[in-house]
Amino acid sequence: MGVFDKLEKWKEQLTDKIAEKAAEQAAKQSKAAAKLAAKKGAEAAVAAAKDAGRKLEEALFGDDDGGEAAPESAPPPSEDAAAAKKRRAKEAAEAEKQAKARAAASKAAEKERAARAARAEQEVDDELAALKKKLKK
Repeated sequence: MGVFDKLEKWKEQLTDKIAEKAAEQAAKQSKAAAKLAAKKGAEAAVAAAKDAGRKLEEALFGDDDGGEAAPESAPPPSEDAAAAKKRRAKEAAEAEKQAKARAAASKAAEKERAARAARAEQEVDDELAALKKKLKK
């Protein structure tokens, strides 16, 4: 039974390490998503401020750009920011969903390993009992 106890202990340690690694990976993904969201938000704010500055200048001084026009091909920053925010929320939800799925799979695999170990231990116990019975005869 000592071997099975050691095997069980090693299995628990391995499962704990796997769970820790999954949690660390989820944290890194969340951190990266938050960093990206902050960067995109800052870029959108700068673009909005520049656009507001251009419009204010145009309103005060008229159109003195010398033929240089504001880029109209780009969507307004508020729409871009809203789309980016939705995308980040979707990515974060997907990352969380994947982390939960990995944790559930890890739990299921652990449960299966425990069941296999229990069956193997039961088989060994049964064989041992049969041998003892055989020796008594």
